[in-house]
Amino acid sequence: MTTPAPLNAYLNIAVPVPLDHSFTYRGLAGDHDTAAAIPGCRFLVPFGRQKLIGVMLDEAPAPDLPAAKIRAVLRQIDSTPIFPATLMALCRWAADYYHHPVGEVFGSAMPRLLRAGEPLDLAERILQPLPAALAELPSLAGARRQAALLALLRAQPEGLDKLTLKQATFSTATINAVIHRGLAVWSQRPVQATAFNPQTLQVNDAQVQLNAEQQAAVTALSQHTSGTWLLYGITGSGKTEVYFRAIKQALAAGRQVLVLVPEIGLTPQTVKRFRARFAAPIFVLHSGLSDRERLDGFRAASNGSAAIIIGTRSAIFTPLRNPGLIVIDEEHDASFKQQEGFRYSARDLAVLRGNLESIPVILGSATPSLESYQNALNGKYRLLSLHKRAGGAQPASYQVIDIRNQVLQEGFSARLVSLIAEHLGNNNQVLVFLNRRGFAPALLCHECGWLAECNKCDARLTYHQTLRALLCHHCGTQQPIVSNCPNCQSTQLVPLGAGTQRIESALQALFPDQPIVRIDRDTTRNKGAFKNIIDQLGDDQPAILVGTQLLAKGHHFPNVTLVAIVDMDAGFYSADFKATERMGQLLLQVGGRAGREQKPGTVAVQTHFPAQPMLRTLIDDGYPVFADQLLAERQLNDLPPFSHHTLLRAESDDRTAAMDFLTGLQRQLADFRAVAVLGPVPANMERRAGRFRAQLLFSSDSRRELHYCLDRCLQLIDSANPARAIRWSVDVDPVDLF
Repeated sequence: MTTPAPLNAYLNIAVPVPLDHSFTYRGLAGDHDTAAAIPGCRFLVPFGRQKLIGVMLDEAPAPDLPAAKIRAVLRQIDSTPIFPATLMALCRWAADYYHHPVGEVFGSAMPRLLRAGEPLDLAERILQPLPAALAELPSLAGARRQAALLALLRAQPEGLDKLTLKQATFSTATINAVIHRGLAVWSQRPVQATAFNPQTLQVNDAQVQLNAEQQAAVTALSQHTSGTWLLYGITGSGKTEVYFRAIKQALAAGRQVLVLVPEIGLTPQTVKRFRARFAAPIFVLHSGLSDRERLDGFRAASNGSAAIIIGTRSAIFTPLRNPGLIVIDEEHDASFKQQEGFRYSARDLAVLRGNLESIPVILGSATPSLESYQNALNGKYRLLSLHKRAGGAQPASYQVIDIRNQVLQEGFSARLVSLIAEHLGNNNQVLVFLNRRGFAPALLCHECGWLAECNKCDARLTYHQTLRALLCHHCGTQQPIVSNCPNCQSTQLVPLGAGTQRIESALQALFPDQPIVRIDRDTTRNKGAFKNIIDQLGDDQPAILVGTQLLAKGHHFPNVTLVAIVDMDAGFYSADFKATERMGQLLLQVGGRAGREQKPGTVAVQTHFPAQPMLRTLIDDGYPVFADQLLAERQLNDLPPFSHHTLLRAESDDRTAAMDFLTGLQRQLADFRAVAVLGPVPANMERRAGRFRAQLLFSSDSRRELHYCLDRCLQLIDSANPARAIRWSVDVDPVDLF
């Protein structure tokens, strides 16, 4: 147990400001009515002219300055830490590893209401007797109800809550009269939370029979109480059932379980399946909830009343009173990496947290990230494999459709249209995948070649037919659709290319009698929209689903027998070395939505490159062979996971300022032989939201040397004090180099 600091000690407090160190404050004087200071407690502190809420890290040594020069905390908010010691260690490690201000890390780890100073522990208002009431029975002649209340207070000197007072029919006037006499006072009493009782746990798994591979995985997990496991299972192999059995074991032991999913859209379906299986308190945490809902979930996890917590990326910082298991579903998904501000990987922090808590961590995926797969191959993680689909379902068959020299109808070949009609005719559902939302990715003038471009980004505006607007998907700029070309005044403006809206329109023309449901960011923007769409598809009527990569993230569509992938070619020829890995993951993930029950499934892939080697490897030999080949290429070229990357990004309103800033840093870091500092180069999209962007890439075989170089780089930036017009950020282990 952490030893409290004396009340008048010096305290290190992490304050939510963009500075990479904590601050020293004097604790409250001993005559203040406050608890002893413990790491993990919040304090209200003065900072400049502001009053901010920070988190105590530890007791600080006495500074060289006179005590009068050190500002004192204003108020201690918590009597007990809101973060246990393991989470304190996790946040401090993350601040160091991701080179992010420690105060902002702790700020990111808290719900907004806790950042605003609201108490974590619930309290109830109680009426307590004062010493005068307990010393001797005062004379209350003629005040029969007051005398009765006083007698009850003497019988229950710990106090009376509002419910007790109401049940005893004491009026507000009676209570106020006793208070006015100086015999009682209102006060606050913490509400003692009740941890969930494993004895009352009910699990509905009697009808589910495990196959041999699932049983082997469950048995292996049951024999270890810690460590990281990579659960590699093809789509439909029953990974969720393995999760359920491991979760059941943790709950039966009175332990809590944290489950992370990559997208909010997955949460309703996930929660529905969990509640159908476990009669236990389940709470949800994600950015789509209200501030009060997020605090309630955080509180229930912290006090132990929640058995299962299901959340997205930020839920990795949720305190657990009795941690037992962490599950990361779809661990390969890039959504687990925060891309703005505090750029952390929830998956990687989950592995560290499992080590700190001495509990098992399960990373599950049908297409594991190459980093996790390599960790399993070299023994850092334990590998569990599921090669067969659960319940006797057969793997989907793949058909590669060569569209070279083919006449396409709004992007559809005659062969693909025929396949869609065939599956609909058999009363099945069809999923049509295109990873571009909107109606068309560009608006073109047929006469002069003008293209509608964003005036703030180096990007074309996307034509959105339903909104009757041109949108920039990078900065959010929206413009009305023009009727005349601004360059030549022609009215021959043509939507170029295809997005999900255009695909939807084309399918409506091809199959006018079939219901068509589009699933993308535009149709799932509102709260509950995704759940409503999923519920709409619950019956066994034929329908066509049109969507983006949202459809590839673990959803279960039992009646889909055909997945049609309209265009996957771009993934094979991107400048990003991770593009082929992502293409393979996306292809198998979206293809895995087909034939998940007893109906056989088909995946049709349209391509201009039917003999592309990696595509053939993926389809013919499977993901492990595909991953092995990519790992061999990465090792040959000294790329992650065989080296380590960090990006230093800079941006400015001035075209040259960001490049000049990074050039100066690169020159001063030239003596780091163990670290390659590459660049600077303009970002792939140099201008975004009106600002010009550039980047430096740090690469090294040694994490230690890389972080030493980054520390030196940040010292140089601090001493240089760059102009405020230049904004910069550090991205350790980036998922996107552009």
